[in-house]
Amino acid sequence: MADRPPTLWNRIFGAKAPAGRSSTTLGEGVVIDGRFAIRRLLGIGGSSAVYVAEQVSMGREVALKILRSELLGREAMVQRFLREVRAVSRLTNPHTIAVYDVGITGDGHAFIAMELLKGQSLFQAMVRERGPLDPVRASLIVSQCCESLAEAHAVGVLHRDLKPENLFLVSSPTSQEFVKVLDFGIAQLGDEADTSQEPRGVVVGTASYMSPEQMLGKPLDPRSDLYSLATILYELVAGCLPFDAPTPQELGVLKTSQDAPLVRRRNPASAIPPELEMFLARALSRSPEDRPADAREFQNLLRMAVEGLSDEEDAGARTSGAEASRERSQRGTGPGGDRRKFARRPRIVKVRFVCQGTEFRATSVDTSGGGAFFASRHLPPVGEVIEVIVDGGSGGRAMARAQGEVVRVVEAPSGPSEVRGFAVRWKAPESAGAPVSVDDLVRLIQQ
Repeated sequence: MADRPPTLWNRIFGAKAPAGRSSTTLGEGVVIDGRFAIRRLLGIGGSSAVYVAEQVSMGREVALKILRSELLGREAMVQRFLREVRAVSRLTNPHTIAVYDVGITGDGHAFIAMELLKGQSLFQAMVRERGPLDPVRASLIVSQCCESLAEAHAVGVLHRDLKPENLFLVSSPTSQEFVKVLDFGIAQLGDEADTSQEPRGVVVGTASYMSPEQMLGKPLDPRSDLYSLATILYELVAGCLPFDAPTPQELGVLKTSQDAPLVRRRNPASAIPPELEMFLARALSRSPEDRPADAREFQNLLRMAVEGLSDEEDAGARTSGAEASRERSQRGTGPGGDRRKFARRPRIVKVRFVCQGTEFRATSVDTSGGGAFFASRHLPPVGEVIEVIVDGGSGGRAMARAQGEVVRVVEAPSGPSEVRGFAVRWKAPESAGAPVSVDDLVRLIQQ
């Protein structure tokens, strides 16, 4: 029997080469699908090879990703792949990499043509930093990712493989870091995906960043991507991942049976503010119902968690990358450049409120408007008088309590600056049975 002609993948990896081990690569001038002329190799992974290519019809350089044929073993999966990538190509948010074209070669290999970026991946930046990023810089990076995810999730596209390698820091004429989210190519269309055609037991993603439900192979929604994004933020500020395990199976057991440890438990030297630590604890909840509901809520709660570091945020907007980290490491991480200020602040464990005899937890509190706005899933009715309790200290004891009248309820946020919650007008606060001023109570909440 005559030998079969080499497939495109054979030409890249060699007929017997294991996944991710290259023996040959496509040379300059090779034309893919009559449209893309190879210029040079960018990189090779276990499932794809990426080239700089020229889109002949447009005369522009693109990044051309060529996927392994095994990833598209059935006609239904080919059609699903094309449908998903075409959906991603319609995304317009500037923080999402632009997809120009997608197709299948005659020998069954998928390719994706994307905008060619200059810069470095977040993973490469982390390797160069050799330690945690300061909380403001990390939060600014993650907040930009929320912009991309909010648009994608709104049209039913899930990423499913968020990790530092898939976040790209684009080189910019200004010093401000600009983030692009890459590799939506394995995303699943939440409403349209034909999961009956997906092989049983197949879990797509990277175990260290997967949500507990993704590790279990359960149906996913946008909150799974948010768990992955929170894991990235945790790693950025702690310098390590929430969980360590020698195998993906053992990692799955940890994620599905334990809460993520607090950052300062994993890295006692971390100078993370308590509000950001509380935010991460919620965003990494095992139950999707306990996490932020969507990317906008995630982004707004993150902003509220770091807004006390506004001076640092301004500095981060002017200075980026390693230069910003060196500046902050020299002058300290806390407000005013003092690392110890975070340690000296009274630790607020939580803010809770009692409504009609039932106690609920507020995920965050904004006191900048004179009263207070509580981000919360439970919404008391307007006119209801609630009791607010601020817990803190080493034993999590009640530090102060007050009554407030609910004056406004936001059930469905109307814009990116709003979150689900309610506003109150303060009544008389007290501490340890003795009256204290409203200003004192607000200062406690703000600490």
